Amino acid sequence: MYVGRIVVIGRTASHSWVGYRVSSRSFPNRRASIRGETVLVSPVDPKDLEMNPYIAYNCIRMAGNAAVVANGTQADMIAEKISDGTKPLEAIAFSLTAYGYERDELDTPRIAGAVRGDRGWLGIARKGEIRTKEFDLSEGAAFLVATYEKTEFEAMGVAGEGAEEIAKSAFGLVFERPVCSAAAFETEEGFEFAVYNPEPE
Repeated sequence: MYVGRIVVIGRTASHSWVGYRVSSRSFPNRRASIRGETVLVSPVDPKDLEMNPYIAYNCIRMAGNAAVVANGTQADMIAEKISDGTKPLEAIAFSLTAYGYERDELDTPRIAGAVRGDRGWLGIARKGEIRTKEFDLSEGAAFLVATYEKTEFEAMGVAGEGAEEIAKSAFGLVFERPVCSAAAFETEEGFEFAVYNPEPE
């Protein structure tokens, strides 16, 4: 099953986390890279941006003691709204309403998530629909939303006790066409980051 981009939120070992995976049929030549307290997804060949402007964006952003994850530039707006004091659920709803779905040939939904403490949030903006939900992140919980097929908020088996393990677990989900993945994992000092870019075959 091909589900496109994937956002996951969860909690392991009393630490909350966010995970992200790029799955792509049209633009598989992309990598995730850590830039300070941000994770950027971008094409290996910048010329690909001339064909699709949506394929480069910050997929993970920090917002104080919250971590934000998304499949587009809405991650920046959500993080900025949370940093300004907006509640995460409202920040996600506002940003998804402002941006709406992507105006590409597939009307690709925008998806987003956030965690702070033992609470988590997910949202999706599809053509004709915007939904958000708040979650109680009990120990071992993980919830997912994707751009295609898995567009409901559902429990999913992603696990790990650190950013690197979460990133690899997200990449290893059974869905087709994985490209790269990333994660931010809560620690005593803040969030740690990791990316997983498999070596070309």
